[in-house]
Amino acid sequence: MSIKMSVDKIVEKIFENFKRITPALFAIAILTGLLLFLPDNVLNKMSLNSLPDIWKQLIGIIFLFSIALISTIILSEFFSLFMSRIKKICFQKTQVKKLEKLSQRQKNIILELLKSEDKSIQLDRNSGDTVYLKINRFIYQPEQLTCLGVHNEIILTYVPYPWLLDLYNTHSEYFN
Repeated sequence: MSIKMSVDKIVEKIFENFKRITPALFAIAILTGLLLFLPDNVLNKMSLNSLPDIWKQLIGIIFLFSIALISTIILSEFFSLFMSRIKKICFQKTQVKKLEKLSQRQKNIILELLKSEDKSIQLDRNSGDTVYLKINRFIYQPEQLTCLGVHNEIILTYVPYPWLLDLYNTHSEYFN
């Protein structure tokens, strides 16, 4: 098990290094591309026209490998950016559906929280509404300060998740 984890870490480090050397990959791709595609008269002036065939093959392989790495890095970055946007949109749609299904008491808690000046509210930690709102990622507890209520209930300060604030600022019709 530990061998597999160390191999995974090594492979991860190798690919992380590939991401860091993209300027070097660009330089290698440009250099090998120039050696492959420059006209013969330019290569003659630089005395690079008489390279052995094995060197030309090696330059071609390096060129293809560097172009493949560059395109893979660029495409993976675009793909991860695209997927994060899609995940964010899906998450917000799911949360809006959950918001619409909240009980009136839970909606009142959220409205009180969003309309408060400092965007925080103190709630009983063991209240069913608090637990439901916390589990469904409407509110969270930013700090670990606690205080006891009148009947020894634990009172904690909660704040809204950033997506809820954004939704409140952009689409206030969900909160009427």
